[in-house]
Amino acid sequence: MSLIPDDKIREVRERASILDVVSDYVSLRKSGANYQGLCPFHGEKTPSFNVNPARGIFHCFGCGVGGNVVTFVAKMEGLSFPEAVKFLAKRVGIEIEDRPVSAAEKRRQDEREELYGIMELAVGLYREALERSEEGGAARRYLEGRGVDGATAEAYRLGFAPDRWDYLTRHLQHRSVSLDLAEKLGLVRRRDGGGFYDTFRNRLLFTINDIHGRAIGFGGRVLDDSLPKYINSPESPIYRKSEVLFGVSLAKGAMRETGAAIVVEGYFDHLALYQAGVRNVVATCGTAMTEGHIKLLKRYAGKVYTLFDADGAGNKATLRAMDLCLDAGFPVHVVELTAGEDPDSFIRKEGSEAFSSRLARARSGLDYFFRQLVRDEGTATVEGKVKIVDELAPRLAKVGNDIERELYVREMSRVLGVDARSLVRRIGGSGSPVSPAAHRGAAQVRRQRGADPEEMLLSLMGRYPEVAGMVKNHGPGRIFRERLLPAAGAILERVAAGKPVEWGEILDLVEGAEERGRLAAFLVNDEHLVDVDVHKAFEQCCTALERNSLGRVKELARELAATDPDVPRYRELLAEIDALRNRKSQLS
Repeated sequence: MSLIPDDKIREVRERASILDVVSDYVSLRKSGANYQGLCPFHGEKTPSFNVNPARGIFHCFGCGVGGNVVTFVAKMEGLSFPEAVKFLAKRVGIEIEDRPVSAAEKRRQDEREELYGIMELAVGLYREALERSEEGGAARRYLEGRGVDGATAEAYRLGFAPDRWDYLTRHLQHRSVSLDLAEKLGLVRRRDGGGFYDTFRNRLLFTINDIHGRAIGFGGRVLDDSLPKYINSPESPIYRKSEVLFGVSLAKGAMRETGAAIVVEGYFDHLALYQAGVRNVVATCGTAMTEGHIKLLKRYAGKVYTLFDADGAGNKATLRAMDLCLDAGFPVHVVELTAGEDPDSFIRKEGSEAFSSRLARARSGLDYFFRQLVRDEGTATVEGKVKIVDELAPRLAKVGNDIERELYVREMSRVLGVDARSLVRRIGGSGSPVSPAAHRGAAQVRRQRGADPEEMLLSLMGRYPEVAGMVKNHGPGRIFRERLLPAAGAILERVAAGKPVEWGEILDLVEGAEERGRLAAFLVNDEHLVDVDVHKAFEQCCTALERNSLGRVKELARELAATDPDVPRYRELLAEIDALRNRKSQLS
């Protein structure tokens, strides 16, 4: 999971009080053995977020998220597991020695820190030029004409580059800053005859920040109709366009709260929505959506809304975003505005309530794409219908939710006048493999949140050594899925050694976020496990597992019957059915 020693991770978890850490983000009130508050990961009015300090875990009964103190910080701050451990270690004064680095790695690390420092110097200089200089007056008037107020300019750290060739260059030289490093950032350019000159001149500057709010680049816009309208910072050691979205540091909290992200194209589109109170919005930085952007959004949101221009380029961008989201099992919707309007002009003309209405009426990505195909190709000819089916089939094959896919098939059948069974066969034989993320999405839809016999057994094992003994005798591999075996093994080891189960540590061993959340739900309040008949509870869990396996086999058999035997998915289904039948026989 990380290169940090296990004993250091354990020490961080023990010394970083989950109650103290969570209280920095959430207002908590004592309720029995737990503390409750409003969940920071989704919007709610009645507290359903629980923290159990004794066990070092949290769980929200509203959105299902759960885990330990490291999980909480990772989700709140958008950090990886090692980053979250180091974040907490610094908080509690634990020194974590990074693995020895080579001289070359040390130079790269030092250079990155210098680059961040140079960017901050540039941001400060350009901010001052916008706010106080006489030359910045035109930019201030321009922003006022675009409806951008001072608070928004400050929040976004907008700046202005005066119409001089050496405004930044001289400032950096005065500070003894390496202009070679400034060149790496794209702030200055090298003259043919020697020396450097400023890249950004007579432009309004939008500061591009990383997820932590550190400046990593600029987008520069002219104040008139001259070309090019925009100049953007090039990629650098601290700026990867495929992994950065404009405004993400401002939007991450709102994305967590609403569970959704809105993606727009332009900087002013972003500013307009922000000023209208729509805070869960990000913008692409002059580049198409990438897998890295989707991964970034999934750290904070459960779905995404695209809001691109309704022209050819905008439609192409919408389609690319939809395909990336389908591959990642990430729900995507398309917001449509009045023809000829962008978010900036729409908000100024129609207002925020009208935008909220459009957002509420957003179509799913596939539904939008289907309507576009019907409009463009038409359904009056066989060729048009075949083209529509050919475009949609490989994309429908990636939909992880069986019910959602069936509803699309029914609608296609109705609109195109094609037999639904033929469409199902075409989707199954589309030749486009279903992504692993789509399969995971399907599994998540099938598994309802609530009592799960495997997770119930884990919680019983930790509370009652007799249950741990039964599981050991029966064989953990016969009971638990591979994803939960490490957690079961760790509990058995603690019980065998006569040690209390450290649930914060156990949750780290549960791979899936959904499983981790459900187990945390059991553990955060397990009064229902007091004085249970452990033998009966064990038998009931095994019976429920057998019943679940049988139901899953039937579900897979139905999918198998509708799948072309020549596609890879057919063999995957056969293997999964065989594995479930073997597991069922072992439980019997």
